Amino acid sequence: MFDVIKLDESFFVLKSPVNVGMILKGDEAVLIDTGSSSDHAKRIARILGELSVRKVLIINTHSHADHIGGNSFLQSKYRCRIFATKLESAFIENPVLEPAYLWGALPFKGIDNKFLLAKPSVVTDIIDYGISEELNVDVIPLSGHSFDMIGILTNQTNKRIFFIADSIVSSQTIQKYKVYFLVDVAKHLKTLESLKLWVENDVSFIVPSHGEVYNLESDQSMEEFLRLVELNKSVVHETVNTILNYLDVPKIIDDIVSHVAEKFSLSLDASGYVLLLQTLKAYCNYLFENDYVQIIFQNKRLEYVRKQ
Repeated sequence: MFDVIKLDESFFVLKSPVNVGMILKGDEAVLIDTGSSSDHAKRIARILGELSVRKVLIINTHSHADHIGGNSFLQSKYRCRIFATKLESAFIENPVLEPAYLWGALPFKGIDNKFLLAKPSVVTDIIDYGISEELNVDVIPLSGHSFDMIGILTNQTNKRIFFIADSIVSSQTIQKYKVYFLVDVAKHLKTLESLKLWVENDVSFIVPSHGEVYNLESDQSMEEFLRLVELNKSVVHETVNTILNYLDVPKIIDDIVSHVAEKFSLSLDASGYVLLLQTLKAYCNYLFENDYVQIIFQNKRLEYVRKQ
């Protein structure tokens, strides 16, 4: 069951392993993401029923299965509109694209689970960056973890609340997994830098999709949030250096996967492997684009090697 946290008169956090935001106005609710499954969505629906909600809108911050897993059930139950960016909407409507992207072909048995493959739902409204008058929120670009992930900033004058999706990873997740999923390392680092600016921008609460809510009206909570931003940055730089130091001679991507998994004591199953594989491809692309490594083709394979 969720812990329901009320941050102001209209904004609630349905707290669970995947946090869901809820903006309440009379008998209408705007949900920010829908959790990881239909079971998750059924628990959301019970809370909506207790609050006498009749109309539901959904904003999906991005298309990963643990954020859209409740879409199908809720859209069927409430006939709700779903808002997402154009690129993420392709994955929301065609969820097979997520495991197919991770693997590079149609998914095999082992990566066709609810953690990587949600049920499809229909995106009715393409959302753009900036102010949405209809939803009364600001849509903030936060790419890096996903192709076109967004954050949602409320426009209430008394308490502004910023739902930052997966732009930051909790210290517990870092301790457990160390290397977290990214599609674009450079954009993720820019997103992390941008998060620090919001603590000085009249924001009262920051709500990540995973982990604790940060009350920026508390100096201690603000400092904890800023430390977490720096921890996320340091993990990225540590991963960059781990890969770079390993590429003293040419290596294929599977060599890099094995090295990083051993370095950080990662236990890999099928899902963990494809997630790490794509993440390390993103890191190698970052190193290539920044002229730290070169790509060579020899022995009929693609190899990465550090520039001397």
